[in-house]
Amino acid sequence: MPESTPTTHAAIPLFALAALIACVCLSVFWTLRRPKRAAAADGLGIHAHAAAAVEEPVAPAWKRLRPGMLLWPMPFAGTLIFLSVWIGQGLVDAEADGLDIGLISAGIAALGALTLLRGPVLARLGSLPLPIRLPVEILRDLALLTAVAFIGAWVIELPWNENLGNIPVYAYHIALIVIGAALLAAYLLGQRTGILCCLVPVACFGFGVAQHFVIQFKGAAILPSDLLSIGAAAEVGGSYVLMLTELILQGLLATCVCLCLLSFVSPAAFRGTPLYIASNAVANLALAVVVMFGIHHAYLNVSLERDLGISYDRWQPITTFTNIGFVPSFLAIMQDLAIPVPDGYDDAQAADTEAAYAAAFDATEGANEGRMAATAQFDDAKPAVIAIMNESFADLSLYDAVREAGYTGPAFYNSIPDALVRGRLMTPVAGGGTANTEFEFLTGNSSAFIGPGKVHYQLYQLSGIESLAKQFKGLGYDTTAIHPQNPNNYHRLSIYRDLGFDTFLHEKDFEGASTYHGWYSDMATYEKIIERLREDPDPQFFFDLTMQNHGGYALGTVPDEDLPGIRPAGIEDETLIGELNTYLACVNKSDEALAWLLGELQGIGRPVIVVFFGDHQPNVGGRLNDALHAGEESELEHVQRYHQSTYLVWANYDVAGREQVSWNTEIGANALAALTLDLAGAPLTDRQKSTLATRDQVTSLNLNGYLGADGLRYALDAESPYKPTIDALQQIQYLEFARKLR
Repeated sequence: MPESTPTTHAAIPLFALAALIACVCLSVFWTLRRPKRAAAADGLGIHAHAAAAVEEPVAPAWKRLRPGMLLWPMPFAGTLIFLSVWIGQGLVDAEADGLDIGLISAGIAALGALTLLRGPVLARLGSLPLPIRLPVEILRDLALLTAVAFIGAWVIELPWNENLGNIPVYAYHIALIVIGAALLAAYLLGQRTGILCCLVPVACFGFGVAQHFVIQFKGAAILPSDLLSIGAAAEVGGSYVLMLTELILQGLLATCVCLCLLSFVSPAAFRGTPLYIASNAVANLALAVVVMFGIHHAYLNVSLERDLGISYDRWQPITTFTNIGFVPSFLAIMQDLAIPVPDGYDDAQAADTEAAYAAAFDATEGANEGRMAATAQFDDAKPAVIAIMNESFADLSLYDAVREAGYTGPAFYNSIPDALVRGRLMTPVAGGGTANTEFEFLTGNSSAFIGPGKVHYQLYQLSGIESLAKQFKGLGYDTTAIHPQNPNNYHRLSIYRDLGFDTFLHEKDFEGASTYHGWYSDMATYEKIIERLREDPDPQFFFDLTMQNHGGYALGTVPDEDLPGIRPAGIEDETLIGELNTYLACVNKSDEALAWLLGELQGIGRPVIVVFFGDHQPNVGGRLNDALHAGEESELEHVQRYHQSTYLVWANYDVAGREQVSWNTEIGANALAALTLDLAGAPLTDRQKSTLATRDQVTSLNLNGYLGADGLRYALDAESPYKPTIDALQQIQYLEFARKLR
């Protein structure tokens, strides 16, 4: 933790506060003591009286005080009090030494005192003839708002962004336009005063400070979904030390500059009929509506990614935030949020459709003797369930040239004879994007109905969504997520909490564990699982997301003796051949670890079910696909070959009513959990029953398309005999996912 400033420095802001209060008192005294006519001329507030040249009775001395004289210095006084309290608590970084604190405190007090000049300044302006005064006012306000927009765009980056000086001009212009538009709307809503405008620079500073602490504590960016869980974030944030840095204090001073400038944004008063005054107010509100409509229209119709080429790093958004700034990055992610509404969608109709499919399942598979026997056994045995999503695990013998070169796939995995089910898994991503396969498995939702190019963990607040972990918690299970990597990648630290996991074991829990290919090994995670199964006899659900096989696959990242030496015919690229063999060495090591795990489970003395699957093919698979099959098939077939991995469901005990003969069927990642629970005899939700009931029409589904019962592959928007089923699945998912997002 950074060293803090001495608490004795807490008196410095209080001295500045005393000076500010003295200035306010002198201003009040001067106003009360000045000749009546002079006071009437320059004692103007937000809505001043007529120009001093107009002969009229002058109000009593105490009525010469305008609210703005006392109200505008208050934010500056409050800031000084806050600063004194924070220093007194030892929560200001020692780099902000006494001299810096003194200068900043003096600056805040001076800015507060400057607001006392607004009355005389506005009085001078109010003395001008109306034809001159109005354009001067408008030019003044535009100049002040522009200055505040520039400062706000800087302040939102200052507390956290070390790359501030290298942000591209175009990105800074986007921030200026957005902040400027917000200021203009607030200006008009506030009847051409600076009162509401103050919220904009305060918000800029607030986001900048919040981003500083989010980076400090989580190494992540603030995402739109975080604003939906601000209460939980505040609760978590309460356990951290919120130390103010020198840059934060500079940002605080800059924000005070904005407030001081905005205090001078006010129309000079004029005399007119009540109807004229009311019509002027209505005109301002109408213009504000036009500005806000324009902002909304631009947001909906100008895509930062499509039209301006601004995309964000979907794995680590903080990279984009750092490179191009907070505002364009945040907006790019916001524009990714929208989920398409199904044609003719209706909540009641979607619920009826879901209920009908669930009833169909209950009347068929649900009434099957095998299912009922498995259910009775599950209720009694409460087997532990281990879901292993193995990083980049796939059987690349699906490429003919690889198989013909001597590679027949992971030997142990392919030889398991007693799985409950196994087969081809259609994934929503390939070469990367692990979190989307993870999302589909854990929630039962398909990326097909959310939209391409989205990372759901980054976009949505999932605490209100059904999940596999919550389902097992409801059955009395302890739930543990395992990922031996940075817990903030893909926002997992908060996502796993929202999805219902009791425990999350991440890289800090694996210090000293075995590694392979530069990452913590599969074996290291399996050892953790075995240890917990032996220590705790209670029902347990594990979700283990391994890391060992993560790219890249350059030669030298695995021992040379592990390389299988596969050279597919037709591949001349030596780099690709080297990466292929590195990847196959990783898969072979995963295969050995899986053999060890299942061997341990055979003798562990308690019932256990394992669902094992690969999240996606490595990028090596995509390059093989293009080199070996490009141009010889339809685009859909070509893409879907790259979007397939493999899965199996296995149990260390005889599951009642089930034939454990490695039944083979293709499935989508969104349906794999439902199929696993069904075979194990576990309770199913209506959503899961609906998913399974549609598989007699749509065998598998992913972002690119689906496999129909006729064995043909179809694009999502293609006309087919199964289009009504696809439409029904989309309606159900919108009901169960989009409508429940918080």
